[in-house]
Amino acid sequence: MVSESLNRALELTRTLVTAVQAGDWQFASDLVEERSPLIMGLTADQSDDSLATIRAIQEMDASVMTEARSAHAAMSTEFSDAKQRIAAAGLYQTTGQLR
Repeated sequence: MVSESLNRALELTRTLVTAVQAGDWQFASDLVEERSPLIMGLTADQSDDSLATIRAIQEMDASVMTEARSAHAAMSTEFSDAKQRIAAAGLYQTTGQLR
């Protein structure tokens, strides 16, 4: 039998996956904060059903981490591109002032 707190952690994890897929990182962060004490409160002695639930949570967490890494890489690229555009605009302005 799966405990109520583990069921709640599973529910929060499913919602977390949906939030990450939607790109709602603030909501995802809030869900992780709410879920953490439930996960940290698990003990080593778990039933087979509970272990299956924990494995499902781990699999969803792995997909969340993959999505987070991908989003981080994309944001890093966008930030780098933005910095280059700002530098180019600054150079353009400086060159225009030399006339």
